[in-house]
Amino acid sequence: MRWIFILMLFTYSAQAQKKITYAVKGKDTLYLDHYEPTTKPNGMSIMFVHGGGFNSGNPGGQKPFAEGMRKRGYNVFVISYRLYLKGGSFGCNTATPVKLKAVSTAVEDAADAAKYIIVNASGLGVDTSKFFISGSSAGAETILQLMYNPWAATDKARYGYFATPRFKGALVFAGALIDINTLRQDNWVPMLLMHGTKDQLVPYGTAVHHYCNANSDGWLIMFGGKTILEQARQWNKPAILYTYTGGGHEVANFMFREFDKIDAFMQDVVKGKEIKPEDIVLNAPVK
Repeated sequence: MRWIFILMLFTYSAQAQKKITYAVKGKDTLYLDHYEPTTKPNGMSIMFVHGGGFNSGNPGGQKPFAEGMRKRGYNVFVISYRLYLKGGSFGCNTATPVKLKAVSTAVEDAADAAKYIIVNASGLGVDTSKFFISGSSAGAETILQLMYNPWAATDKARYGYFATPRFKGALVFAGALIDINTLRQDNWVPMLLMHGTKDQLVPYGTAVHHYCNANSDGWLIMFGGKTILEQARQWNKPAILYTYTGGGHEVANFMFREFDKIDAFMQDVVKGKEIKPEDIVLNAPVK
């Protein structure tokens, strides 16, 4: 009986996530939850950035995604970051400079977390040639801005490390870019994008975030999944957009349900399979 207990304890400890501090900034202790594979490792790792409008959310809320992927052999890291708008809103009444500060703060932290994982790759079981980045909603905006960074020139000490692309690919759930001109042919990363055509917060194409009026304090145009795919087509770069017709911002949570699509994309990228830019149109699932 004692041996059964020890075996159960060992199995649990091997499968439970580990909380690791990657930075301390002022009063904020930033951490990542590390979920090791619970089956034969496939060699791939993912860093995930949660959503929440830059005012809420935490790594614990992403556990279903992490658990689903670790069961397929993935090594998963879900990071915390500073919520600059905590107690506030990313809505139309928040001034655009404040919104941009919220995004840039999250990007700073995501950059530091990614560098921490890469620098400590051997101890974390990470093959840096198979390291993917992913995010949902505000987290998807964060990772897009990290990869295609409008602030790179203003913080070279931090972002110079990412001048050479550090990610094998990206999984983007209802995200958008602040500046489409940051996309270039030489910094392109294979992308899996999921977006709803009726997303009421993050534009599916090119539109104002939250669809604010032009005279509102928080007017900020952004470039969503459809616009990113159009650029991929122009340059013939690897990108797959799953368009959910009639889908709203709930598509930001589809990382909890579309494991087969995510897995297939990542496997194709790592195997070096040619990925043509493609828009796969599906009906949004019934809520």
